[in-house]
Amino acid sequence: MAGYRVCWAAGPGPGRRGAQARCGPCRMTQACHRKCVPPFYKESELSKGECVCLDRCVAKYLEVHERMGKKLTELSLQDEELLKRMQQGSGTA
Repeated sequence: MAGYRVCWAAGPGPGRRGAQARCGPCRMTQACHRKCVPPFYKESELSKGECVCLDRCVAKYLEVHERMGKKLTELSLQDEELLKRMQQGSGTA
């Protein structure tokens, strides 16, 4: 599988390894594949158990991603509000 490229967002080329490591869908794909699909398999189709595992894994990953996004947005808004207060207190606008 030397030529196999999981991350479609990273683009082609051997120098793109860093982009692949930062790619969210790549991390999710790799983590869920590693957890749910055995490294050696005999059938070309996923089993029902593998499908259920992948479905749950992706759902959990996306839920955590959404929660983190909301929390980061909340923290960013708090930072902006604090910065405005600090600027108002020092007399600069």
